[in-house]
Amino acid sequence: MTLTETAQLTKRSAIVLTVILLAYLTSQAVWARVKPIIFPPRLPPPEVAFGKLPTPTIPSLPFKEGASPRYVIDTTTGRLPQNLPGQAQVYKIILPKTTLLSSTRAKELAAKLEFLGEPRKISSSEYRWEDADKGRTLNINIATGNFLVETDIRKLSGLVGGSPPSTAAAVDQARNFLQGLESLDEYYREGRKEATYLKIDGTTLKKVATPAEAQLTRVDFFREIDQRPVVGPEPHAGLISVILGKNAIPFVSYYHWPLDPEQSTTYPLKKIEQVWSEVERGEARLVFLAPEKADPFAPYEPWGPPTVYIHQISLGYFDSPRQQNFLQPIYILEGLGVTADRQQLKYIAYLPALASDWVAEEK
Repeated sequence: MTLTETAQLTKRSAIVLTVILLAYLTSQAVWARVKPIIFPPRLPPPEVAFGKLPTPTIPSLPFKEGASPRYVIDTTTGRLPQNLPGQAQVYKIILPKTTLLSSTRAKELAAKLEFLGEPRKISSSEYRWEDADKGRTLNINIATGNFLVETDIRKLSGLVGGSPPSTAAAVDQARNFLQGLESLDEYYREGRKEATYLKIDGTTLKKVATPAEAQLTRVDFFREIDQRPVVGPEPHAGLISVILGKNAIPFVSYYHWPLDPEQSTTYPLKKIEQVWSEVERGEARLVFLAPEKADPFAPYEPWGPPTVYIHQISLGYFDSPRQQNFLQPIYILEGLGVTADRQQLKYIAYLPALASDWVAEEK
């Protein structure tokens, strides 16, 4: 073999070896991604350290009298989802305690909100301030620190349409306002914020599409746990919300239940087949049913769709303005209710997710 032939053979061999090496590395990278899907790692058994837990109290909206919808799976695959986890964390909520300083802290918060003077005691834990000149009231639970600011809408009649903060500005203002009160933890700071334009309509507030129609901007704050949404009884309303005018904040709703990340434990979840069986039996808690473009904050009007098409079933957590001891996972069902005259209604319902063996019997 000549030197030229040897060089050509060496070159071809190097190319072949390079191709083989690249193919091997590529196959290893692909296998590293595919392996957990084909052979998912086995999780340790659920810890269930809190024992049996009470079912979360989820208010349910009624269907129109006599209605009993039929439920149809209408996911993108046409089947029930198979990628939902078999277990999830349950978090202990840090329960509030009334101390000798609780009253002092409540008065300091009231002063920051520009409510002066002594409050009226509604109960041992509920204090109320009134500002008759501005038509404002403030209720503070001195044990929890949760509070509610409300303003008589008639006092806002002078607000001009087209004057509210933009959605981006309102989010910044609402966030800065709550941070100034030291009332926004990291979950809410990093969580989703939704801004909505509102107009004054008599003694109520209604959602509008453009700032030109609006006098106020509402900002709702939501948090996530384990990259899953935390939702309340009204899915479009955060447990923390701020409504802003041009130069004032006439409404604040603040319900915050802090979590202790160190006090959490895993629990088994219902299998998806059981979830669907409960849905078919009408056991899901209806929390929203309205036409697609309806005002999500308007009072509920009962509907009676004969058929509900479920497009998505996902896992989240349920939070409540009412005190609960644990933050528990729930299944969130979303889809469309279709009336007899073919009107489409956005449908959202919740279903407690813990496996039945770990749910305490109701007394």
